Amino acid sequence: MTYAPWWRRAVATVIDLLPLLVLTAAGAALVWFTRDRLCDTDTSAFDGGAQCGDGYSTWGYVSLIATWALMVGYLVWNYGYRQGRTGASLGKTVLHVRVVGQISGAPIGFARSLLRQAVHLTDLSIVGYLWPLWDTKRQSFADKVMETVCVLPPRKRTPVSGTH
Repeated sequence: MTYAPWWRRAVATVIDLLPLLVLTAAGAALVWFTRDRLCDTDTSAFDGGAQCGDGYSTWGYVSLIATWALMVGYLVWNYGYRQGRTGASLGKTVLHVRVVGQISGAPIGFARSLLRQAVHLTDLSIVGYLWPLWDTKRQSFADKVMETVCVLPPRKRTPVSGTH
């Protein structure tokens, strides 16, 4: 197995987080633009001054719940279903990286993949995301706990045809 370099894993993570960023921005914008402005005298939606409205509108609450549901759905689909079944999230697919069991070399399945992502939260507090920079198997702390590795898939070899 060829272990995936740290930079590929880092870029894959950024790609995986982009849809969450877009959903967060969309949800925040919908909450802001649909807020109740009962005594807001400024007609500018970008006014940062004092507001005396009572907060979220019904549409604001609906958009907030909808964007959170979409975010959770995306995380479960991308990391549980997609990565668990194929070994690759969206970002890992783009960067040609696969998460596999350290011993089996196969994708780790839905539940184990989601659990691996949850364990990644501990990586934030103990430099786990940087751990692959010096680890011989390029594992993060979550990889060590879950007994997984990130690998590059073998290159497809094309047969060389001779001239006749």
